[in-house]
Amino acid sequence: MLALLLAATCSLHPPALEADLGRRSLPWLPPDLARQMARRERAFAAGFAAAGRWPAELHRASGSPNIDAAITAQCERLVQAIRAQRPFEEVISGFGALAHLTLDHASPFLEVGGFDPHAAAFRSFMARAFPRIPIVFYGQQNGLLRSSRASIQPFLARQRQLLASLESLIREDMDRVGGPAHWHLLDDRSTTFGAASLTLNHATTNFVNLASWVWGQAGGLVPAIPQAADTFLVWKGEPQPRESPGSLIRIRKAGH
Repeated sequence: MLALLLAATCSLHPPALEADLGRRSLPWLPPDLARQMARRERAFAAGFAAAGRWPAELHRASGSPNIDAAITAQCERLVQAIRAQRPFEEVISGFGALAHLTLDHASPFLEVGGFDPHAAAFRSFMARAFPRIPIVFYGQQNGLLRSSRASIQPFLARQRQLLASLESLIREDMDRVGGPAHWHLLDDRSTTFGAASLTLNHATTNFVNLASWVWGQAGGLVPAIPQAADTFLVWKGEPQPRESPGSLIRIRKAGH
């Protein structure tokens, strides 16, 4: 019900990210939800994959409906499913679909799609680079968490604006080494690696905030994540619900 199988494909990111984004979100999610996700990785991956077959316009910013509308609708469906006490396999599959949409939303190539040569090269680069990208959380959005569904689309618009310059930077960086066919020449010191890091960590942060909104709206507990201004949080070690033994969060100041 939450992850309808519809005939279309989406290729803004490599399939391997379906499990990685779910794991990266575990330390920052409400612990009760994180535990359910950790137990149901297959359901999460199935929902993530199913969302890739939704109509193409639901993965784009233009058109009506668009990706913002799809994310808002998916959040609302999840709230209703949890309130109705639907099986958690189904609910976690729905969170997988939400994660797919959120990762698409953070893509530097959201408008051009996966068939643009630079977009395809960036997807290949991401597939190689993501295991080396640190797990970073940019912050809990308390304004969103305390608000109604009307706050979701303004939140999404703000997040897209933060990443607005990445597409041109990636194109310039790839052209510097001979074009998108030579993406493999770019290393971890490149602008493209920095863009991949920002894309993945903003997607993770946005998914956590949207999932936390769903959990709170459905009556779940969403503990605050203490964080000083102008800092971001870096998770060290294997991702896991943050109350687990051995959990370690390190705080770094923004810009460092």
